[in-house]
Amino acid sequence: MGSTLDLIIFDCDGVLVDSEIIGIKLTVSLLNQQGVDIDIGTFTRLYSGLAWEALIDKIRRDTGITVSATLGQDFYPQLMAAFPTQLKRIAGSLEVISNIKTAKCICSNSKSEQLDYMLTLVGLKSLFAPWIFSANDLGPGRGKPEPDIFLYGAQQFNACPENTLVIEDSVHGVMAAKRAGMYVVGFTGGAHTTPDHQSRLITAGADGVIHSLYQLPDEAERFSQR
Repeated sequence: MGSTLDLIIFDCDGVLVDSEIIGIKLTVSLLNQQGVDIDIGTFTRLYSGLAWEALIDKIRRDTGITVSATLGQDFYPQLMAAFPTQLKRIAGSLEVISNIKTAKCICSNSKSEQLDYMLTLVGLKSLFAPWIFSANDLGPGRGKPEPDIFLYGAQQFNACPENTLVIEDSVHGVMAAKRAGMYVVGFTGGAHTTPDHQSRLITAGADGVIHSLYQLPDEAERFSQR
């Protein structure tokens, strides 16, 4: 017997838009200015995919450095200012998603305003609106790796978690989707991908890994044939 595919949930940063590398470079630069000795590879391995508050808390715990509480006030304006010239769609996103007939939505740790801006810039918003959800809107402490945003997304479609397929590029995102009881496809097509990215996603619980969104239809078919 096959499995019914009720819903496909996409993460946004690093899956639909190649924003993750822009944010990582900026965050590392700001942290270095705060006295945190960290490089892009280490940051990607340890912190990528965390909501901002959780990220700063973990940096403080891991390094013992009191990072300024106002760092986010420096980060977001600089990030938004970089998008018009640096942000690109992930290859294949427009073509693949335009042909998906299954219900779909976005579940992200990014703020709603940022999601709206990014998706509008790259021409993907109309493919998902109004089904674009931010964990930030659920309240403090509910971002990935907590499962809340994925469960919330599924509830909007009355979709069963076990019949939901999630596309995620980060370890924390994979962990969140697995905690939600969903089937997770790891994605390594973003510019921030490291050589051990695939193995880390699998270790975190990914049921499979794709390197291009053009492989997504085959993964959806494989899910349905399980």
